[in-house]
Amino acid sequence: MPGTEIIPVEWDVKWDNFESFEIHTSGSTGVPKPHRLDAQLIRWSANQTRKHFIRSQNTHQLIALPIEKVGGFMQWARAKTWGSPFDIIKPTSNPLLDYEGNATISSFTPMQIEGILNNPISYNKLKQFDSILIGGAPVSGEIEERLLQEFPEIFWVHTFGMTETYSHFAGRPLGNQRYTLVDDTEIDQNDMGLLVKNPCTNNKWMQTHDRVNILEERSFIWEGRTDFTINSGGIKIQLETVESEIAAQTNWSLSDFFCWWEYDSILGQKLVLYIKDSLILPVEWQFSSRFYQPKLIYPLKSFVYTKTGKISRKESAKNVST
Repeated sequence: MPGTEIIPVEWDVKWDNFESFEIHTSGSTGVPKPHRLDAQLIRWSANQTRKHFIRSQNTHQLIALPIEKVGGFMQWARAKTWGSPFDIIKPTSNPLLDYEGNATISSFTPMQIEGILNNPISYNKLKQFDSILIGGAPVSGEIEERLLQEFPEIFWVHTFGMTETYSHFAGRPLGNQRYTLVDDTEIDQNDMGLLVKNPCTNNKWMQTHDRVNILEERSFIWEGRTDFTINSGGIKIQLETVESEIAAQTNWSLSDFFCWWEYDSILGQKLVLYIKDSLILPVEWQFSSRFYQPKLIYPLKSFVYTKTGKISRKESAKNVST
């Protein structure tokens, strides 16, 4: 197992003695903080993943996410629960570039998927996988279409969850916008966003900032984040909706641009588009609402990312040259 020294020695001792583990949250539901995971519920979550989101009988796992975060930790915990082999490598933007193992399942972020697709060496290594989970951020329509067309033999699942629910509590096969819940999970919503409870939350409601359309048959469609909504002159603008429309008409990757806001004495919050300076702007825009037209566009040399690989909009916006 390459990179096994990444695993803290005491984890195996705790696992064998059926103890709990402490993992820091990513901040999806508030300020990042330590969260204690019960070993018995970890096993429950691991088995739900295998039941709902893994089609391969060979569960040799590649762990290429930060092991100290719930994504990487739960990959290790699944391997331990299932009694499966696993390889651990240092998290990078292209985890398959130097990987020479025989893993058949893995979990990647959308940013890692893009890195893999953009290099012929790593691109060809995708063919060895049977099931791949994608999580941590939205998947662009362009990337989703490529994965389905170029690697139809892989079972691709976009997962939905957080540390407090011990990783994902729902998932959707790529090509289908409907997320289906794992067993013993309930959802509801209020003005702040989606509510979820399952055994990992001690069956108490957990508040999120996700806007969803709850459907029948224990499923929902994700519509964006309530905390990524700005009020511009009395008009509520969902930033991820604007980003989806921009991506659809430019074929830009969602990792190459983002929307945020600046203070405006008249509008209150003014919609601003930040792009990587290598992008070429279209001659004209086509938006479903005139309010989605960015008031300003700033090219940036680089973005700031969170530890889990998401663009930090607030911190990246500070990189504008003045």
